[in-house]
Amino acid sequence: MKKIWILILFFGISTWAFAQEGQEKEEFSPQIRVALITANSHVPQAFEGERKVAVIPAWGFDVDYFFHPRWSVALQADLKLQSFEVEREGALLERSYPFSLAPVIHYHFKRHWSVFVGPGWEFEKNENLYFWKIGSEYSFEMSETFEIALNLAYERKEEVYDSWTFGIAFNKRIWKKEKE
Repeated sequence: MKKIWILILFFGISTWAFAQEGQEKEEFSPQIRVALITANSHVPQAFEGERKVAVIPAWGFDVDYFFHPRWSVALQADLKLQSFEVEREGALLERSYPFSLAPVIHYHFKRHWSVFVGPGWEFEKNENLYFWKIGSEYSFEMSETFEIALNLAYERKEEVYDSWTFGIAFNKRIWKKEKE
């Protein structure tokens, strides 16, 4: 009799667990989210004339496509709002309002917390640079379609310079696939 109760309990728990898993899959629909970001970039190697510049203001824009409950791809862009110089092999390289573009992949390991990584390009009139970007974002849900998020990203721009960017993002879901 004890074995029967154990089997019933095991079957009940298994059925409940799989039902919950199936329910999560049913609730997910692909969606697109856009974000406007206000940020500050810390560039330890930056100069403006003789003055060392540590923090550079920036604006950013992201478009994310959620194709899975835990995965999304995004196109991240930002514009530094100040010119600066960095040292490269003993010479100064001017960066005049550089614009960066990076396709990244997000892994959402918690409902509102993700990590991302991807390659990118910094476009600037003097010289374009290739970089790798890695970062994390934590969002606070304000409504079903609107979030405010904090993000932190590190960029390594060729062997020229590094930057740490901290931003506040205003995320808005603009599309969600309707269930059939």
